[in-house]
Amino acid sequence: DCHSTPPTHRRAAEPPTHRRASRDSMPFVLFLALLASATAAPTTKGRRANEQPKVRLVVTGETNVARTTRGARASNRVAQMAAWGGNVTMTIRAAHNTFTVVEVADPNEARLFKEQAERSGLRVEEDQRRYPGPSVATRTQPLAEETPWGIERVYNGAVPNASFFPSAVTHPLCIIDSGYLLTHPDLPSDATAADPLQAPAGTMYFGGDLCNHGTHVAGTIAAIGGDGEGVVGVFPGAPGLKIVKVFGEAGQLDDPPGWPNEACGWTYASELVDAVQRCVDSGAKIVSMSLGGGGPSSTERDAFQTFFDDGILIVASAGNGGSSSYSYPASYPSVMSVAATDSSDAKASFSQFNDEVDIAAPGVDVVSTVGPPSDPGYDSYDGTSMAAPHVSGLAMVLWNKYPSYTNAEVRTALEGGAEDLGEPGRDNEFGHGLANYQGAEMRLGAPSAPPSPPAPPPPSLPSCPLGDVCATGPCLITDGGS
Repeated sequence: DCHSTPPTHRRAAEPPTHRRASRDSMPFVLFLALLASATAAPTTKGRRANEQPKVRLVVTGETNVARTTRGARASNRVAQMAAWGGNVTMTIRAAHNTFTVVEVADPNEARLFKEQAERSGLRVEEDQRRYPGPSVATRTQPLAEETPWGIERVYNGAVPNASFFPSAVTHPLCIIDSGYLLTHPDLPSDATAADPLQAPAGTMYFGGDLCNHGTHVAGTIAAIGGDGEGVVGVFPGAPGLKIVKVFGEAGQLDDPPGWPNEACGWTYASELVDAVQRCVDSGAKIVSMSLGGGGPSSTERDAFQTFFDDGILIVASAGNGGSSSYSYPASYPSVMSVAATDSSDAKASFSQFNDEVDIAAPGVDVVSTVGPPSDPGYDSYDGTSMAAPHVSGLAMVLWNKYPSYTNAEVRTALEGGAEDLGEPGRDNEFGHGLANYQGAEMRLGAPSAPPSPPAPPPPSLPSCPLGDVCATGPCLITDGGS
């Protein structure tokens, strides 16, 4: 789904809608039928008129081949899949598992490959696409420093100050998006690449962002306060941010017809799993993703559950379709799905609503940092992409302020401390309600109830042996010591 665009902007071909009853898997035959029909559509940038798109698959499991060294197994795997008609493009080791990404020539070859692979005990499924949102700018650089309305809203109307923030960061946050404009004066300069290949000497430098989507998200989380210009983030100047670039130059730029933001492109579910593993390997404990797509992936779902079970808190945008359809990865149980609200606390018209929405946050007219053509500057975007970083930013503040809690406990505090909107209790439009720092902190930082005082000892009574005359008043009568 397009995650930072008003409802009047949609990409030409939305992914299929999935209701809860069947949202966890897409029948492979249906996928092939859809793919076959798609080949009749207008060609995309860079593709010859008569050239059909290749089919990209994710394969999970070990083939039934001789198990020797790791290198030999990898070589055997590539050879076996080549014999089935597949070209291995990458192998991903993530979430305690190994995934192989394979391309085959066409839907018929995909069907044959799947049949042969499953006979060898492998699981095969489509590698689903994941998109950021095309961005629509509605304003430019602020004249002086301002605290965006959404930041004040999640702090219950207060302007955040030093007393709100942790003294140290032991639970870093990782942003998976289109990059991070490292030269922007209003962003922390100590952000680093979670993927070594995206370091300054690597092949795909994380510190540039032609798409601007990731830089805008980063500003909502961490824009520096007190510098007299620009905006302020949820955690101003948040130290130690980790970045993985999956869009823009690091993504797929062979865009579908009508896709309005060619600088952003798209990525795959398999590469998103790999990106989260990069975040984990870098030491991050919180992952923020303003992205998604309509097709579920068992590989992605299982990996995200493993990440959560291993202690990672994952936040993602709920989607901008304005419908009850599911967007992934937000709609997996292991991920916090964030809907968008406007400045009147109403659900944003584009925000998706379903039974997997967990929480809501500001997502309309969100002013934050961008790069070219403002170079650098500030723009206002709409989208659940803008709502998600409000929640992940709060998670970073709270978890580092109260580091002894688990990821599940921090998530429960955010949901339980949310300000109820809409129908009483949890609902499909706002989840548990609007993210609220004070409400969540009360669940993490409130002192525990003092222990109950011990029961008072029994009153001291005079002892009188049975048969003797006792003093007036209560006394303990004894008989042979009993």
